[in-house]
Amino acid sequence: MEMDFKFFQDAYWKLKINGEPGRDIIEDLLPFIQKLDPVKDHDIFYPQGIFNEKELNLFFITKFTVTMIEVGNSSRITTWKTKEISSCELTTIDYYEAQLKINFKDGNAIELNSKSDTSHTWSSKFKEKILDIYKILNF
Repeated sequence: MEMDFKFFQDAYWKLKINGEPGRDIIEDLLPFIQKLDPVKDHDIFYPQGIFNEKELNLFFITKFTVTMIEVGNSSRITTWKTKEISSCELTTIDYYEAQLKINFKDGNAIELNSKSDTSHTWSSKFKEKILDIYKILNF
């Protein structure tokens, strides 16, 4: 089973965000974000915080953009063009854990960690996603 956007749409009703049921927040947000080009045309989907009841950030990665949707009572959507990336730092720690730090020219940074971004069950699959993100951003 792969953690893709379709799987997320089928499973979101079980999620908690910061310990609270996220169903209502995500249900209201989905129709809106499904219309966005980076969501419709993404190459890689990475749901940071899924299955660990923390904050939930949805990443949609293409060869040209990185879109982050911070899910909450007032969700925020940020899109960077890949040409705005100043560097990507990949660290592989063990079989289950990889870290990726994406630094942008505007001073913002995104940090992904396959072990802390999801449950133990999904961490090895998230490591593969992080490696795929690194590859696509460094084409």
